Amino acid sequence: MTEQTHNFEADTGKILNIVINSLYSDRDIFLRELLSNASDAIHKRKLLGQTQPDILNSAEDEILVAVDDKKKTVEIIDTGIGLNADDLTETLGTIARSGTSSFLDSIEEASDSKNAAKSLIGKFGVGFYSAFMVAEKVVVTTRKAGENGANTWESDGKAGYTITAVSDEHPVGTSIKLFLRKDAKEYADLHKLKGLIKKYSDHIIVPIFVQSKDVEKEQANSAQALWTKSPSEVSEEEYSEFYKASLGAFDEPYITLHNKTEGSIDFTNLLYIPKTAPFDLFEPERKTKISLYINRVFISQDVDGVIPTWLRFVKGILDTTSLDLNVSREMVQNSPRDQKDFEICNETHPL
Repeated sequence: MTEQTHNFEADTGKILNIVINSLYSDRDIFLRELLSNASDAIHKRKLLGQTQPDILNSAEDEILVAVDDKKKTVEIIDTGIGLNADDLTETLGTIARSGTSSFLDSIEEASDSKNAAKSLIGKFGVGFYSAFMVAEKVVVTTRKAGENGANTWESDGKAGYTITAVSDEHPVGTSIKLFLRKDAKEYADLHKLKGLIKKYSDHIIVPIFVQSKDVEKEQANSAQALWTKSPSEVSEEEYSEFYKASLGAFDEPYITLHNKTEGSIDFTNLLYIPKTAPFDLFEPERKTKISLYINRVFISQDVDGVIPTWLRFVKGILDTTSLDLNVSREMVQNSPRDQKDFEICNETHPL
């Protein structure tokens, strides 16, 4: 009997349709995904610049979200590493190929590869395609650091894509321009976009600016994550300000717990016990108020098993790179290892 090996065949258009229309439950997430990609691109440029100083950005790194309310477009511009034509084909032209994962593989022998993994966000290679949830057409114009010439990638998310060489005048970095669908015109509202940036990307360590024809360029995120600092570097006033501004509290914290744990699961937590009891403290349906972050990017506030149910009056954040998320990065995958480790953490850092 002769054995034959075959590769799976796939209708790429149908797969992309599934990714666009079925993978994500909330269209708002498209902005989180594109800003995370922009942040990764900037960090990649910095990491590679350690051995190739000529590709470093001579100005301040930033991400700009530009809105045209009349034309109904949203453009995300970064000062990151950029892409050449081959990169565009390999990453944007190949579904589920993560440029970040490939980047980490290429530097895995480097001494700073572990730190690089902690600073980069992308993993699955599908976040970019969330743009098609709100856009009928996406145009990416990009120039790779250290190379001459720029290229434009264009697609409607249905009939493939085109790559065109363009002028050398395009600066190093990437611009992603979304031509909004008729049912997604609300994303041309600068106020709405600022709210989404504050919710999902407020703590990314890259300043995110917004701009429109009627609104001058202004920073929309804080570009800092208080919990990434050493507790000895944070004052009581800073803890209190974060408690009120980021967690929506009105009282002063009774106890503040700021810990970093490394081991089988790495995480940082910043937890607060309030002075004033919540009005629904004894309601069985009250959920925990712990926000889950992955590399400073907000994921969810509806995560079970992080702290015991009876501690549901505790507010705060948990930031980790060790939890397994589903492909859309909206939910935590059930993992006995993670659950066991969190139980150990609760014993290690009792309240």
